[in-house]
Amino acid sequence: MWEPTDINFILTGLVVPRPIGWISTLAADGVPNLSPFSFFNVAANDPPHVLFSISPTTKDTLANCRETGEFVVNIAHRAIVDQLVESSAAVRPQTDEFQLTGLKTAPSVRVKPPRVAAAKAHFECVSRQFVPIGKSMLVIGEIVHLHIASEVWRDGRVRPELLDPVGRLGGSLYSALGEVFSRPPPTINER
Repeated sequence: MWEPTDINFILTGLVVPRPIGWISTLAADGVPNLSPFSFFNVAANDPPHVLFSISPTTKDTLANCRETGEFVVNIAHRAIVDQLVESSAAVRPQTDEFQLTGLKTAPSVRVKPPRVAAAKAHFECVSRQFVPIGKSMLVIGEIVHLHIASEVWRDGRVRPELLDPVGRLGGSLYSALGEVFSRPPPTINER
């Protein structure tokens, strides 16, 4: 039988690259929080939802999502990866990671938590479900407002190479986009 630590290293080494949801929240008393999560993804598109998994004992993020019912997913890019990593530090509760990392905030439109001003995309979210999974909690949020920097938007689409997102690999390894290529979907041939 595998130990939980072994399983974590196996899963995070095999499921790569993982997108990073850089989650900003606001405590009930107004203290902002910022933390990256690589167990993150899109959950649905109509209406749009995202999800992330969190260990309930390690971060202010879960408490803030429960207390206020709101969070923002900031999409980090390579130029700000050092601040992303710094915001993952195990710090005292109620620490303002924006201040810690020197990142500037931008106001949100529909929710109270601030956005990372330097990020090129943001999802403003309302918490919809909290699903316990083993020792973790799955947080599901509905996207109520979306921000996309004009510099990454071309012809009605996000251009991944312009977004320049970072992903998480195993251990302390991160990734950036390499070669981007396209394959047309297959067609069904009538016989």
